[in-house]
Amino acid sequence: MNSLVRMFAAGLLMGGATVWAETPIQAPPLPTNEWSVSTAPARFVLELDQPDKPATVSWVTLCFPNPNWANAPIRVSTEDGKAVGSDLIWSAPGEPVTLAFDSSSGAKRYYVYLGSNWPALHLEGKAGVTLESRVGDGKTIDHLPDMLQAWNQSTTVNGRAIVPGLFEGGHRFGPQGNILEHFQGWINLPEAGHLQLAAISTDASFVLVDGKEVVEWPGKHDFHPGLSGEHQGGVDLAAGVHSLEYYNAYVSATDGRPLLCCLAAKGGPLANWTMLTPDNNFFLPTGHAHVADYQLQTSAPSTSTGGDVPAYAMEWNINGETIIAPDVPDLGLISVQFFLHPNNAMGVTWTFDDGSTAQGTSVLHLFPRPGMRTVQVSMNQGDKSYKLTQTINVHPNWTLLTTVQPQLNPQFRADILRRDPANLSASDLAGCFAVFGVFKSSEGLLPLLPAVCARMKDIKEDDLSYVKDAALFLAREDLSHSIEAMQLLQALVDRCPTDKPSPQLIAVGNASRMALAQLTLKTTDRTEDVRKLLDAVKVDALSGDEHRAFDTQRADLAFATGDIAGARKQYAALTNDPSGADARSSIRRTAKISQARSFIDRKDLDAAERALRQVERQSPVEVLTPDWALTRLHLYEEENLPVAAYLYAKRLLPLLTDDGRSELLFQMTSLAFAQNDNDLAKKSLAELLKKHPYSSEAAQAKAKWPEKP
Repeated sequence: MNSLVRMFAAGLLMGGATVWAETPIQAPPLPTNEWSVSTAPARFVLELDQPDKPATVSWVTLCFPNPNWANAPIRVSTEDGKAVGSDLIWSAPGEPVTLAFDSSSGAKRYYVYLGSNWPALHLEGKAGVTLESRVGDGKTIDHLPDMLQAWNQSTTVNGRAIVPGLFEGGHRFGPQGNILEHFQGWINLPEAGHLQLAAISTDASFVLVDGKEVVEWPGKHDFHPGLSGEHQGGVDLAAGVHSLEYYNAYVSATDGRPLLCCLAAKGGPLANWTMLTPDNNFFLPTGHAHVADYQLQTSAPSTSTGGDVPAYAMEWNINGETIIAPDVPDLGLISVQFFLHPNNAMGVTWTFDDGSTAQGTSVLHLFPRPGMRTVQVSMNQGDKSYKLTQTINVHPNWTLLTTVQPQLNPQFRADILRRDPANLSASDLAGCFAVFGVFKSSEGLLPLLPAVCARMKDIKEDDLSYVKDAALFLAREDLSHSIEAMQLLQALVDRCPTDKPSPQLIAVGNASRMALAQLTLKTTDRTEDVRKLLDAVKVDALSGDEHRAFDTQRADLAFATGDIAGARKQYAALTNDPSGADARSSIRRTAKISQARSFIDRKDLDAAERALRQVERQSPVEVLTPDWALTRLHLYEEENLPVAAYLYAKRLLPLLTDDGRSELLFQMTSLAFAQNDNDLAKKSLAELLKKHPYSSEAAQAKAKWPEKP
């Protein structure tokens, strides 16, 4: 089966699928006239995408303008009035329905009649591959009876669809975890023969032909052994149509095993082992249709489902997305394409529940967050005005999530930033902020930050951790935005009270207080404020890494207040004694500091920052050495952070009394003059010239400030 491995490496393809009822219902012959279903108040006009490729069964997605029509009988006929069978495969609130219909007549146009009181005429044809997904319980399955029991006991259906082949590389109906899937395909063997099948799957899979098990691969596993045909079986079949079923019980993607269901076959029409991809024509083909028009029958009686008969139909589909991860369904920027049928309306205005509007019979709209969204469209036709309001289930395009790496679409960011944040709900605002924070986009975060701070109390707890992560990014990665980051962190602290908070608020509050304390210490002299923030941290709720960070901040505070001895003691307690093998680590840390200086000379400031932080994490006591301290000071200056550099230099004055003193005095003089602290500048310059008269820094000082004493 080596050829299968090469085919598999070419990539997994995904289509769209479902399961339908098969019990036919006898119906009276339909009259052949323009409206063959006389009681239907509305109908869709369908056209086949590929009319030159006949298929026994075709399918279409329809967006009903009256959601009640999904519960009423649906009739489909050809353009000459001949009734054909059909079944509604999938229907869910706010989603387009999927309708399968008999297209064996060869007609190029079909009519879907809605809202009538005529009984449905069910579909008898069998073709293609259908897929149904249900919620699993996360248990490992080892036998087919257990699989069938789990399937029958699962009462929640994720979705149904018609797929182009049995070659599925992910879960198309939602997040990727705890899923039961059932595929059923139909094959037509022109003559009797032997069929060999091999399963390729993640986790338990079972293959049946005409209801009898042929292949099983039980338990929790990776798919790679399946590529060599390790799990296969055969069956002798008579000529004619046969049913092929494939069950899969997928547990989770948390350990890096994405959902995968594939099948390889040999025999029948296949001379060699062949992966059953969408293009190999192994299964009986299905067709696809699109909506060409939506029409009303003004003479029809009132619809049997009650409610109005909208004059227009709204159609929508997911056009693009920026999501943060395949298993996070409620965050993302989702682009949706809208159409209006028929398209003869004038003055069409779309109003979306995120405060924005658009004009035209076809518009593209970006929703700031997934969910059930309300869309209203108003239009004119002659001297009449119409309105249509619908609830749309806006969600990621799940078929892309296992094949496309999540990334921030710059056009989506620009779209959001063109809007007035005041018009966004607190949920939408937090959702956008979360997306920009995950992708570390300060260009997206900063314009929204004032609105997020102003409405912090309205942001739900589940979103606060994302807001906190965005605040930490601004605080740690870019001190040039320290004022904005401190404003956001303070709003988070105020949102997380110390009196009986939930565990979630405790975690957000602790992280926000520690980050605000660190930023305040770097950019201000408000050491008492820092002390209060650290005192408010709930230490017993900190994790191991957070405990270390908290203890380091206590040491930083001691250093900032001039308690050098206390700071050294606290830093030393966080640092292993450099003896034996650790002594070599000390040498490596010294080399890292030298490397940071080289990065600064080359203007690679990010690399310099990483090198210094690595030393600080490995050995906190190193921050009190002249080499590390002066390199940090130099980096602050190169990063154009004069206030942070000035404060840090002042704190180094009682520390660097010998090595590096002349360099520090020169830098202190320059920074103090720049901050208009002339007294400290003159004092530092005087000490430099008096105590280090022959140093290179003294010579530079005389050249730079010749008029100063």
